[in-house]
Amino acid sequence: MKKILIGLAALILILAGAGTYWYHLKYGGESYYMQVMKDGKKSLTKDDAGKDYTYYDYKEKVYQKAGKEKEVEFTADHNLRKTAYLKLTVNIKKGVTSWEEVKKSEVPEKALTKITNQAGN
Repeated sequence: MKKILIGLAALILILAGAGTYWYHLKYGGESYYMQVMKDGKKSLTKDDAGKDYTYYDYKEKVYQKAGKEKEVEFTADHNLRKTAYLKLTVNIKKGVTSWEEVKKSEVPEKALTKITNQAGN
């Protein structure tokens, strides 16, 4: 009975680890930061019900905590607030999977330096 419980516990741990790895691979990613400096490109489409839907396309340079640069494309359902700082999650296969507005104080120093230099050019 004791061996069965130990085996069951080990199996649960293995499945939990595999599930976490799968979730991170599919939906997780690296954090990047940017500042919105221009309006997104407005696009119109229709949803499945035929209703008009507006979204905004962005193609931006973003920066990791250590200052590493990457160019990404993403959409938003509204035009993002100019001068807002964003934290984006970038998945290696899917690109930008999420973004959120953050305070300037939450942007890592090296990324903020790169953002400031980019805005000055």
